[in-house]
Amino acid sequence: MVKLIRRITLALFVLMLAAFIVFSIVDKISTDITIPVILIESDTIEVSVKDKKEKLLEGVTAMDQKDGDISDKVLIESISDFIEPGVCTVTYAVADSDKHVTKQTRTVKYTDYTKPEFYMKRALVYGVDEALDIRAAVGARDCIDGDISDRVAIITTDYIRNTAGVFTVSLQVSNSMGDTIYLDVTVHVEGNETMAPEIQLKKSLIYIKKGETPNFEDYLGDVTVNGVLMKPEDVQLMISTNFDAENEGTYNVHYYISTKEGYEGHSILTVVVEE
Repeated sequence: MVKLIRRITLALFVLMLAAFIVFSIVDKISTDITIPVILIESDTIEVSVKDKKEKLLEGVTAMDQKDGDISDKVLIESISDFIEPGVCTVTYAVADSDKHVTKQTRTVKYTDYTKPEFYMKRALVYGVDEALDIRAAVGARDCIDGDISDRVAIITTDYIRNTAGVFTVSLQVSNSMGDTIYLDVTVHVEGNETMAPEIQLKKSLIYIKKGETPNFEDYLGDVTVNGVLMKPEDVQLMISTNFDAENEGTYNVHYYISTKEGYEGHSILTVVVEE
């Protein structure tokens, strides 16, 4: 009886071992151990900042030994910060039906990329009793992200509250691609005069190329005194500036308006000269 039980046990063990071996062989045969391949037509793709993200998938296909063409499963996994202005790296990823993942990268060049720029909603001239809010006065735009005013940061300032004088404010802003620009601006805090003319400028900050000389009178807007629009013949305009078209930098163009009664108003156009 004992020998019979041993024989039965041994037979069962042999059957189980055989079944396991057969299962393992079938599993290896049926399981896809290959990984998919991403094929890219060119190592670099040129796009416009106006193009949709899907444009980056042009020229990208994927094949898998088991699944065949799986190009429709290719995803944009990530886009790096700029390596240099307007140039970054895009990483693609694709997975086959067995969840094998492959990744590939290529360079992206934005042909019409321009760096972010600051803009001003008003001239940086304040009365000594006026609330000075640089964040409300200065914004920034980017060709990729649009308005990025919420990212403007004040790095340093020597401004003293309720004190007349000329102060410096250092600004910084970055777009989503890691491109950061800086700007140092001057803020004029002056005494308050009830009858002083208020000078509106069509723009309070402009960017120009080295060698260009704009007509600064073109940026002068309305002049009012206590809300009353002044006629050109009733005021006298004087423009003063340290502007140098041949050297990069930030310059101030001062507009002084005097009335016949002897009251004077002041405003500033900030000019950034770039290469």
